[in-house]
Amino acid sequence: MKNTAGFLKVSVFILLSSSLLSSCFLFNKNKGRVSSTTGMAYGNSKDTLNFTPFDTKNLPNPPGMVFIQGGRTVLGSFEEDLLGSRDNIERTVTVNSFYMDETEVTNENWKEYVFYQFNPIPISLGREVNIVDDPSNPFLPATTSHNGQTLKDLIPNDSVWSSDFSFNDVYSENYYNNPGYNNRPVVGVTWRQAVDFCKWRTDFVNYLTISQLPLEDLPDAYKFEFFNPDGTLQILGSSGVGLTGAIEVTPQELDDLQQDQIAFINANKKLFIERGIYLPEFRLPNEAEWEYAAKATIGTQYLDENEEYGRIYPWDGRGVRNPYRKRRGELLANFKRGRGDYAGIAGNINNDGDVIPAEVGGYEPNDFGLFNMGGNVSEWVNDTYRPLSYQAVDDLNPVRKDGTADSEQLYGWDGDRTDFRSLINDRAKVYKGGSWKDVAYWMSPGTRRFLDQDKATNTIGFRCAMISIGVESKRR
Repeated sequence: MKNTAGFLKVSVFILLSSSLLSSCFLFNKNKGRVSSTTGMAYGNSKDTLNFTPFDTKNLPNPPGMVFIQGGRTVLGSFEEDLLGSRDNIERTVTVNSFYMDETEVTNENWKEYVFYQFNPIPISLGREVNIVDDPSNPFLPATTSHNGQTLKDLIPNDSVWSSDFSFNDVYSENYYNNPGYNNRPVVGVTWRQAVDFCKWRTDFVNYLTISQLPLEDLPDAYKFEFFNPDGTLQILGSSGVGLTGAIEVTPQELDDLQQDQIAFINANKKLFIERGIYLPEFRLPNEAEWEYAAKATIGTQYLDENEEYGRIYPWDGRGVRNPYRKRRGELLANFKRGRGDYAGIAGNINNDGDVIPAEVGGYEPNDFGLFNMGGNVSEWVNDTYRPLSYQAVDDLNPVRKDGTADSEQLYGWDGDRTDFRSLINDRAKVYKGGSWKDVAYWMSPGTRRFLDQDKATNTIGFRCAMISIGVESKRR
């Protein structure tokens, strides 16, 4: 049975934050509204006969994210193609509005993810339910996570810091585990692990929101499945009735119930979407979204929508130093300045001391309010890599999901994958942006590289994105 000590400590914080999140959903009860089609008065959520349209105001901002207004942009590399790859030629596209994490996902964020893979989500269950330890084995942790993995499968790969010719092995024990590094971007995670994180975040946030809503706002099928006729929650496999008359539930029983509820929500998500109580999925940003967000050219336009100038980096200017006022001359990102130079000369104002990934939120944000879109760590994006993707993808919300129309067999792979000839295949995923270990060239948003989806390094992290739905139109 799971230990609930950590579970109880965070419950107050989670309940407060979840109540704030759920309060953002404002339902229109349709009082006094009449159909323009039939003349029939609309019902409300309590009516059983009248048609009831579920009308919401805008969905709330997802936690930790900022809004990125979509629009036209020129993607591709403005700088000389030093590698001669010709794999990101300039072209004009349009990107939809979306949300993106303000910073990279941190070690602390990842530790929270790992914790809730083995523990129930702390929510209010009502006065009739008490959570108690199983007296037979109250401190025995689960060995398998909700997604069927072990703890070893979930934690970042510490070996990415190991080297036979450096002292960096010290980070193998400290970078992820030591609380002093909690606010630094998580590294050592694969593309597939990042995708799993996004799925967990989607499940967690939506379940937390739905569990705090009034019963009348929930779909009938969900209420029938998990609630009694009197509105109390069905506690499947409850341990019994305590001395106070309340039902006693172990953390394992609560966890099993929550996983059943999450599975039901995912299998019937349209029931929740039509009521405006289900946020779109958290996911890795598409390459076009990431590049668009990094360039942030919203401050470079004339009134006639012509751009004054493009941007080589996620900030103004053609260099890597701040050209303005008191902070003039300071570096604008955490990157490798030259061979063997990660931090500058000690005692100098520009010695940032960031010889590994720095804490997120450092340096200046770009015009979209995003931090570290150049330097610190490179970031996984959703796209499968192909050298000439720019020739094939659409010019509206472009993305390459797989090897469609550009088969991996064209790059030397046979059908059963026994003959390895090329790194370009359906497992190759794109990552963007320069890292603490890269020279300035790679901080240009138009540059692109790729790595196998099951490989990890100490230079690649990620951040999440989400499509924007229901944005209010500007006043005319």
